[in-house]
Amino acid sequence: MKKQKTTAILVILLLTLTMLAGCGNDNGIPDDAVATVNGEPIAMEDYESTLALMKMNYETELGAGFFDEEEESEEGMTLLDTIKEQVLERMIFTEVIMQEAQAKDLSIDEEELDETMDMFWEFMEEDADMMNFLEENNIEKDFFRKEMSRELIMMEYQQHYLENQEVSDEEALEFFEANQDMFSSDQLQASHILVDSEEEAQDIKAQLDEGADFAQLAQTFSMCPSAAEGGDLGMFPRGSMVPQFEEAAFSMEPGEISDPVETDFGWHIIYVTERIRDEQGFEDMKDTIKQQIRQENLQDHIEELREAAEINKKEL
Repeated sequence: MKKQKTTAILVILLLTLTMLAGCGNDNGIPDDAVATVNGEPIAMEDYESTLALMKMNYETELGAGFFDEEEESEEGMTLLDTIKEQVLERMIFTEVIMQEAQAKDLSIDEEELDETMDMFWEFMEEDADMMNFLEENNIEKDFFRKEMSRELIMMEYQQHYLENQEVSDEEALEFFEANQDMFSSDQLQASHILVDSEEEAQDIKAQLDEGADFAQLAQTFSMCPSAAEGGDLGMFPRGSMVPQFEEAAFSMEPGEISDPVETDFGWHIIYVTERIRDEQGFEDMKDTIKQQIRQENLQDHIEELREAAEINKKEL
């Protein structure tokens, strides 16, 4: 009995040791990984190399030692904290796509990759400071080859997805009709007279109705700097004026003068002098619209892949 009990304890200990040996921490992330995506590790070495290169880029712009002196934001984050998160999220995104590409047996030309890498490395070797930096941070040539390979495979996957997306004319037309502002422009040239009170604005409008010259009244009464130009505001598109002014102006046609319009600046009388509309037809834009829908579908697809993936991350 005693022997059986001892044997059972040994079995339990061995099983426990076996499980512990397979894990680097509570999330099942190996010690040499920074995260896992669907069980596949993202190497800590690759993360540290990418982070070192990102920090170097920032220090080139902001000055050496910048990260040693920066302070936390109101959210308790430093710029370095943000960069660390961005680097890891980018690597997770890449791994998600790489797994999908592998599942679809997508690959790249290894000889072409080698040729591209050789040209890239020759360029790198001409920069002595860069080569010293790589040596100091233990970043090998193979790291860049892996990164280049991943980027090319990601591009291959995205192109494969886009080419296999069918978008009907009906879908494109629906998009066109729902997004008319993307395919047309509308600009006005207008003048205005700006005064303090509605009463004064009504009085000026009455004079205009009787045939008074708009530019002369603007020069005499308007508080706006445009008064010197007879109230002329020049040509402007939608979205460039305050909402109340824009709504009134774009409801008018050339030659029309508005009733007084109130904004935060005061009371306006608007005179539209010219209007230019440029609308693109559906047939001219159909192919462009289909490509845009494919791109939006690709982004949605990638987000769905990211949400469906089982991701574990170490605290950075």
